Amino acid sequence: MTETYEELLNQLKETIKKIEDNSTSLEESIALYERGEDLIRRCERLLEEAEMKITALTQG
Repeated sequence: MTETYEELLNQLKETIKKIEDNSTSLEESIALYERGEDLIRRCERLLEEAEMKITALTQG
């Protein structure tokens, strides 16, 4: 199942909260940072796809 932009954004927000939590270990923070980077890439990909669809619709 493909996740929506909103679902990915919510996951990213939760990841950021965990990173900012003072009780999160350094190792866990690094893993969360990597997860956050992946989530950002996936969000950017969805936005690019949406932009291409909108461009195609407005030019067609």
